[in-house]
Amino acid sequence: MTAFPSLAAVFLTYFDDIKGQSVLYYSSLPDIPEGTIEHATLPSGLHNLSEDLICFRHHGRPGVGLFRSREKPEGENRGRGRTMGVVGVVLEEGDVTNLYSSKSALEEIYDKLENLSQSPFISSAEQDGERDKVLDEVWETYRADKVRKLETAIDEGKENELDRVHKLITERGRVPAVHPIAFMPLLLGILGPNIVPVYKAALSGQRILLYSQPPILPLSALAWNIWALSLPPRAALANGEAEISEWLGNVGLMDLDNVKAKKGGWVATTSDMIFKSHTKLYDIFIDLSSNPLPPTPVSSPSSFTSPSPIILSTSTSPSSSSATPLTYTLPSLPLYRSLLLLTSSPPTIHAGMWKEGGWWLVIYELLEKVWKVCVGVCEFAAGRGNIGMQGGGVRLQDGEEEEQLLDNAGEDDLLDLLEEAGDEAATVQGDSAPEPEEDEAIRQGRLILRQLFHHTYHLHSHLLSVLNGRPRGERSMGQLSDLEVKTLSGRWAGAQDAMFWRGVARRWGSIVDLDEE
Repeated sequence: MTAFPSLAAVFLTYFDDIKGQSVLYYSSLPDIPEGTIEHATLPSGLHNLSEDLICFRHHGRPGVGLFRSREKPEGENRGRGRTMGVVGVVLEEGDVTNLYSSKSALEEIYDKLENLSQSPFISSAEQDGERDKVLDEVWETYRADKVRKLETAIDEGKENELDRVHKLITERGRVPAVHPIAFMPLLLGILGPNIVPVYKAALSGQRILLYSQPPILPLSALAWNIWALSLPPRAALANGEAEISEWLGNVGLMDLDNVKAKKGGWVATTSDMIFKSHTKLYDIFIDLSSNPLPPTPVSSPSSFTSPSPIILSTSTSPSSSSATPLTYTLPSLPLYRSLLLLTSSPPTIHAGMWKEGGWWLVIYELLEKVWKVCVGVCEFAAGRGNIGMQGGGVRLQDGEEEEQLLDNAGEDDLLDLLEEAGDEAATVQGDSAPEPEEDEAIRQGRLILRQLFHHTYHLHSHLLSVLNGRPRGERSMGQLSDLEVKTLSGRWAGAQDAMFWRGVARRWGSIVDLDEE
């Protein structure tokens, strides 16, 4: 069997024609009660599908369940006429991305259950024993307390989830095709230019809820990508004071009170439309009901032609019970166009390429020249994540020729340069050991995430440069003034700009808001 990380629980839930959502099997660590896991794993709308993957949180831990719907045999044909169940696990170690790679292992378990002498969803002494034997074997093999005892030493240097996300954009390592980053091009294609205000909402710690009817798998992957966009810059994380939003996974009606009680930013999904009316619960509601989600990733965001989703915001008027449409503004377009450009890059351009190869600097330099996405060729683009003394800019050692080349560049010129960069990358790669070809949706997703991390780096640099204008000893005291917000946002700063900059300044630990003390 494909291995799991160490587990906190193993479960089997199903939809009973009389009782509704029910638990047939649940084994866990002592401090992980089953709670309402049957409702979390059997959300609304699943009856229309034959299979899906449900990602959620259970007592703060990431969980995943494989859903299957099968037609009942002739003799059992009653009720809905179908058997609908979920076999799943709750992780004790690992992170959200491990949930997606657990699908093949869950399929093996479900296959074993379906090959028993009777349906695993029919309760009898004999059948319960067969079913429990299959699931007990999984639990006893991967339960966290047993795994820890068998290990000679626990590797305390294991990467956390933030390190893994950073490696997506800094290293050339192969990423499994099931990784949720493969859905980043789909997110760009669905949201279009609205990806920029959603990115800024996530970055400033807003509560973001995505709604769609199943399948849940792509919806939860889109939510993970929005969560990844929300991560603070590395420099802010290094100080240990930055706030980090939480990925909640799928939530249902039984989770309403828990979600309302959550503090700080989060990203969640739901298939229950009733959440839309609970405007005090969220800051951003993304209604994808008019955008049927494909069960697998796509890698052509510019060709995505579904209607634009409805994006509602409640953050502009916290005292009001109504939500207003959220849309992009003209200043959002340069960043959006830069993301589209990167998805048009040749397959030899990868997110793990830094200054040593030369081509990556060319890409970011040309983006800066034409769309002013980057203020100079910065240390982030050069592969060094430290903010420089001059607002993050560094001098190119051999950049004069590139500057002249890009002075009058147009969009066709940019694509030509990307092809040249790809040719150079291919030449360098040809001199080294061959690497497996990267899935195209994964490649594009990593590039998009890297560009947005790069933009976050500059936002942080810009914020620190403004705060450095304060008197010594007062740089972190008190929220941003109206003048500072105008300096950060530009001449036409509005209420949303003020909310964004004050939000990120607080979340990144750059200021202490005395009014909140």
